[in-house]
Parts: sequence; structure tokens; C-alpha cells
Amino acid sequence: MIGLGRAKKEEEKLAEICHVCGESLDRDNVSRCLICGGRFHVAWSIDAPIKNCGQAWFEERSCSLGFICTPCINENPELRRSLIDTEGPPF
Repeated sequence: MIGLGRAKKEEEKLAEICHVCGESLDRDNVSRCLICGGRFHVAWSIDAPIKNCGQAWFEERSCSLGFICTPCINENPELRRSLIDTEGPPF
């Protein structure tokens, strides 16, 4: 029975939706926004077949990396200078 309960919880997690695009989240390509706390799609590998609903962000004061959803980026344009371009050409 314990295994069945764990499977049910995992199924509920997978039923979550992206707060940006409204599509289902998978367990691998998801992050939580540092500003609003919403969960959204982020590709964790270059060949992940999903669109990014946010971007990586570098916080200079603490030298840390975080993720911010697209709506929060649009509402806080001053953050754009610290976004990390993950869509650009490789080095």
C-alpha cells in the first residue's frame, strides 16, 4: 500500500500545470520563480523538447543563479540586464 500512495503523490505532482503557459509540467524540466514562487517550464538540457517559460538569472550581490518566470521578467524590466541567454548560439 505504501508504494501505491507514493505513486499517487507522484501522479499528482505530474498533474501540476505551468503557471505561465497552462500546460502540464513534467518532473524533469521545471523550476520555481524566485519572485512569485510559481512553477514553470525550464529546459534542463539542450535537447529537452519543451519551451522555456522563464529564464536563468544571475544575482550579482550574492553570486547566485536562480530562475524567473516570463511574467515576472516583464513586470520587472530592471532584471533583464542580469538574465542569462540560454537560447543564444553556443560558444
